[in-house]
Amino acid sequence: MISKVLRIQEGAIFIADSHHSLYQNTLDSIFQELLQSSRKQIFLMGDIFDFLVGGVQKSIKDNQKALELLEQLSLKHEIYYFEGNHDFLLSQISYFKNICCFPLESQPICFDFGKNKAYLAHGDVFLNWHYAFYTKIIRQNFFIKFLNLFSSFLYPKILHYLQNKKRLKNQSYSASKALSNDDKLALLRIESYQKTLAIPIDSYIIEGHFHWGKSARFHSVNYIGLPFFACKKQYFVVEYTNYCLSLIEKEF
Repeated sequence: MISKVLRIQEGAIFIADSHHSLYQNTLDSIFQELLQSSRKQIFLMGDIFDFLVGGVQKSIKDNQKALELLEQLSLKHEIYYFEGNHDFLLSQISYFKNICCFPLESQPICFDFGKNKAYLAHGDVFLNWHYAFYTKIIRQNFFIKFLNLFSSFLYPKILHYLQNKKRLKNQSYSASKALSNDDKLALLRIESYQKTLAIPIDSYIIEGHFHWGKSARFHSVNYIGLPFFACKKQYFVVEYTNYCLSLIEKEF
């Protein structure tokens, strides 16, 4: 489905952290709008669903409408999906057969654009060992079987917990925007990448997860933290200016 060298095209769309659930259909609306547009690259940067796990049948059933729209999109557009901490094991779901999915263990993925490189990930990479252990446990077969076995009891509780967590993040989003001069997150994320990867100068790191909604540059590397779509209803469109990648903010 994709060439050996992955490239970001001008006009590509980036969406992160939409946290689609039964109680919110904005994602359905933007998918329907994209169905009417010309062929594009679409980068879904993780946590697109509030809870979607391959093998947990109730999570698939509850998101069926959005998944059907996503499958229709995949027949028209070139879609890259970076699994998040709310949506994973997606290759097990039939709706994703035409979508290039990147599981957590393969992230970040390096894309070319012009002469530069962009390292893309949901964002929950290069964190502490506690988090890495947690991500492995929740992807194990025994855990998925346990969720399926007790889904009638556990699933509503999990969804309620995740939705409460999302509401708290919504409330804290405005406060975090006031810290406009605090670029510590970008610096820490760039340094975490550089400890593990040999990143060329003028490269880009593009992530969701942290709901930062800003960009910064340290150590000759550019960091773009995508905003919390579920709160701001913002996505980004790629433009090239003077051989530099720009993500132009659009509001749905």
